[in-house]
Amino acid sequence: MKNSLLLLIALVCPGAAVAQFVDPFDAIDPTVWVPNRYNPAGFASVLFDGDNRLQLTLDQTGSAANRPAQFSSAFYNTQGRQRDGGITGLWTLSAEVYVSSAFDTTTGPLVRSALWGHSGTTPEGGAYMILGFTNASPTDPLNPDALDRSFRFRVFDVNFGNFIDLGVPAGFVFNTWHQLSGTSTGTTFEYRIDGVLVQTLATADGGYLLSAMVQGYNFGQADSYSVYWDNVTASAVPEPATSALFAALAALGLACWRRRAAH
Repeated sequence: MKNSLLLLIALVCPGAAVAQFVDPFDAIDPTVWVPNRYNPAGFASVLFDGDNRLQLTLDQTGSAANRPAQFSSAFYNTQGRQRDGGITGLWTLSAEVYVSSAFDTTTGPLVRSALWGHSGTTPEGGAYMILGFTNASPTDPLNPDALDRSFRFRVFDVNFGNFIDLGVPAGFVFNTWHQLSGTSTGTTFEYRIDGVLVQTLATADGGYLLSAMVQGYNFGQADSYSVYWDNVTASAVPEPATSALFAALAALGLACWRRRAAH
């Protein structure tokens, strides 16, 4: 009876996403999470805030001055790791990130980190869903003494190749966990912070999730910084036709269940 009820609930909720993977970072498999662009100083499972989390660390060892010559360009200042997405269709990618009050500074270390999703059908093509935060200046991002530094969330505009600043959501607080997510509708990326839609951007390459990434930025500063992430989750989103089929099956299943219950 319990299994039948669970099946019925699944059918009655046809729009529910199907998880491809959920990574709680109890351990990190280096064959699953591989370097993207350049390996950060730290990408480790650590005990933080009562549980195992991903600790992403950036420091001077990965700065342009200390990298091998072939990795000296600014392209390799973005440092993190990626894993296969494995979704051939529409998708949602989400993660939880701990936003420390130490990031809310105009004098302390520069910080930048984000969740990336690479969509498309080939590694060389497609588009990028990027949602993250920074406290660097929007006009002089490598200058820790810039007067217009502020903490803010931001998304990447795949159409113009630039970032869009979002500020912070109403009621936002530091020193707690926040969920960041991006959803591919096929023609748009929908960005959410703590479940609230904050931006929608058009894309011509929204289908298929090739890879998921957790990235930081190496500013080449003397101070290191760490960002804690958890529960990176990739889920397939049913196509409208599939949802309609599930809905029809749900109606049939519900009718049959009521008929059996009446006898």
